[in-house]
Amino acid sequence: MAADRTAPARTTAAEPGRSRLDTLLLLALVGGLVLLALKCAWVCDDAYITFRVVDNWVEGYGLRWNTSERVQAYTNPLWMALVSLAYSVTHEPYFTSLALSLLCTALVGLGFALKVTRDIAGAALALTVLCGSKAFVDFSTSGLENPLLHVTLLGALWTWTSPEPDRGRSLKLGLWSAAVALTRLDALALLAPVLAAHLWHERSARALRQLALGFAPLVAWELFSLVYYGALIPNSAISKLSSGLPQSELSAQGMSYLANSLALDPLTLLTIAAACAVAVWKRERTLLAATLGILLHLFYVTRVGGDFMSGRFLTAPLLVAAWVLATARLDVRACALGALAVLALVGFTPRSPLRAPLDYAQGKRSPEFIAATGIADERGYWYAVAGLFSPNLTTEGKLHVQKGHPLAAQFRERGTRVSLAEGIGYLGYWSGPSVHLVDPVGLSDALLARLPIYVDGAFVEPEKNAANATRGWRVGHYYRAVPKGYLDSLSDPTIALENPELDKLRRELDLLTRAPLFDAERWSAIVRHAL
Repeated sequence: MAADRTAPARTTAAEPGRSRLDTLLLLALVGGLVLLALKCAWVCDDAYITFRVVDNWVEGYGLRWNTSERVQAYTNPLWMALVSLAYSVTHEPYFTSLALSLLCTALVGLGFALKVTRDIAGAALALTVLCGSKAFVDFSTSGLENPLLHVTLLGALWTWTSPEPDRGRSLKLGLWSAAVALTRLDALALLAPVLAAHLWHERSARALRQLALGFAPLVAWELFSLVYYGALIPNSAISKLSSGLPQSELSAQGMSYLANSLALDPLTLLTIAAACAVAVWKRERTLLAATLGILLHLFYVTRVGGDFMSGRFLTAPLLVAAWVLATARLDVRACALGALAVLALVGFTPRSPLRAPLDYAQGKRSPEFIAATGIADERGYWYAVAGLFSPNLTTEGKLHVQKGHPLAAQFRERGTRVSLAEGIGYLGYWSGPSVHLVDPVGLSDALLARLPIYVDGAFVEPEKNAANATRGWRVGHYYRAVPKGYLDSLSDPTIALENPELDKLRRELDLLTRAPLFDAERWSAIVRHAL
């Protein structure tokens, strides 16, 4: 067996060198991608859930959403850490997150232009697709983790298929894959077939050891999460995955999510389909492994019901699809025709990045951007108050960005200690660390996240009342009824809930989130609830 078995059989040695004109063309496309992301720049409400944790951490309260308890309300540890590093200097989340997002987007564009392949036509086609995708451009900012996820995914794919001999390839692939998981854990499905194909190609204990070592940062984080939060997965994930809704309902909603994307942003899913077709036609194992990862990810997205943000969960598989097109060594004429088809499709798509107006909201009320299925054009929903080029920049509608949420100001003025609050992003950040906010959706509350959801006047419990789920719910917004006495118990833990069983659960969770880290009773509770 050779000492170094490079992952792809494809080498670029026989490919022609690039001219200066070729490089300038690709760099122009990179510049176009960044400018389109800047044109569409915005920061959504959900991003401020992470920003509240960032602020608490930088100010010395720990990695907490409510400062009185250890609950992981965010799902993006690596993005949270990156924003925290910059926030410790700027102490401002809006422009800080935009700058980091645009930097990540530029790195992705440069990766396609300079590193992924020497196939000029393929790289140009991939960049054209990214420029035309509404989902990709929308979530190249937003304050969410998507831009960093794009960087880490491209880093993993480039490491895997680099033609240069590298005895440390398995270690680097493991590190990049761990970075993907630390940015968003469920995105690891995209790389699972890639990792399996790499190990099959190497077939050596050394490669397995290196790959495992590369995952050390992820293992370290999970150990930290278990010790600090008393759980291996984020509280927000517990809230969304324990809805109790029947799988048929969730899968139907997941298909609606794909249909919504096809209607608003047809380029994204059509590109993914085209990349899968190219991989089958080429029959190269690298391309087939990548597209299998795309299909696994789409299967997962469909099963969990998709998301309420149109296109958010499709930007990562689109990035992988663009990589497939860039590295498939397609004929120049095929790439040219593909690019022309992209431009034509984008030209006929009203909300595409190229056609959408600078003031994306155009005076429309936020509810007008939500479909009957509950799926929103999230940039349109929030653009009036959080779009970089919103005309409301100096008016009351922009208070979320510049001066804070009006209700949060009331909380601070009244000295509110505990309050029930919906829409916890902007409100949570601007309320400050002294206000304990209880989210009825349960994203930031350990007890509510574990309760059955409330739908159309009835509770939905696994294998019990699932028949009551009559689509009176919105994906990602699974409301729980707040137990009687719960708000009072947060101010005074000696106050018992009226329901004895819920009070017992509340006290168990208090051990996880409030007791000293190495308290023996706390670790008994961790064994019961997290292991």
